[in-house]
Amino acid sequence: MEEQNFFEKFGLEVKSGDVEVGSTYPIYGMITKLLDDTPGHVVAEINFSIHARMTIPDQSKVEILKERAFEPGIFVSTVLAKGEVIEVECSTVVFGRKQQFSA
Repeated sequence: MEEQNFFEKFGLEVKSGDVEVGSTYPIYGMITKLLDDTPGHVVAEINFSIHARMTIPDQSKVEILKERAFEPGIFVSTVLAKGEVIEVECSTVVFGRKQQFSA
């Protein structure tokens, strides 16, 4: 059985345009760096240009973020500030199924 296209399955589309401070958007991308991995005050860099604050109080969940860095995901985020770096508050992170490789 052929797997349905992710964007079609969830009714998503890719658009370019300006984001508004205070608005919430799904950001498709990957964690490119963890700037702060302190439980409760995590700050992740997404796509090399977005700083996402995340309230993750559990160290084990922070470890999952570290493990899944550089894997594609969707980050549901509210824009806090725009500038050279866009700052967002991320409320939800959705990663795809874990890839497994056999050598």
